Formats: sequence, C-alpha cells, structure tokens
Amino acid sequence: MRRIALLAVTGLMGLAATGPSHAADPGWQRKVAQLIGANYAYPRSAVLRGEQGIAKIKMGFSGAGKLLSVDLVKSTGSAILDREAVRIPRKIASYPAPPTGSNTDITLPITWRLNDD
Repeated sequence: MRRIALLAVTGLMGLAATGPSHAADPGWQRKVAQLIGANYAYPRSAVLRGEQGIAKIKMGFSGAGKLLSVDLVKSTGSAILDREAVRIPRKIASYPAPPTGSNTDITLPITWRLNDD
C-alpha cells in the first residue's frame, strides 16, 4: 500500500531571506513556513503518477506582509508539483508583516514524498 508523506517546508533548514532585510527574524520566517505547511496538498494526479520531489519557492513580501511575488527557484521535475508549489502561497489570505517593516524575500523548500509500505 502506498502512503503519502507530505512534508511542506522542511523546517527552517534551507530557508533563506534576502533583500534589504536579509537578516529577517526567524520567528517571522517560521510563521510564514507554518502557513505554507498548513495549506499544501499532494495533487491527486501527481500521486497517481508516482511523482515526488522538492521544490524551492521564493516569495516576496511588502513591509505590510502583502505577498508581492512567488517564483519557482528549483523544480521538482514534475510540472504538476511545480504548479502546486507556486499556487500554495497565493491561496493564503494574509501573512504577518515582516518585523523589519520593509520588503523581504524568503526562499522555502516544499517536499512531496510517496512512501511505499
């Protein structure tokens, strides 16, 4: 039986902040990562095809916490999972404002893995 392991945003390992506030608060980054983790899903079509992988997305935020951009930085090798990685942040209604109050970019890994049992 195939079991799905969903691992969005694998902790803060591999998480990076860039831009004017490249020393972004780890607590804020963790909150953003938790929001992403709470809103991801393994696309059924990718499960049926046995697709898995790790995507990296770069998200740009305004000083008020508004999501300005989402870019795929590293592909999973699956168009389905890549589309989902970029879609997840866009479906979240609001984010906390960066503690610096200035525009901030962060890069997060999103992992999809299928486990055979």
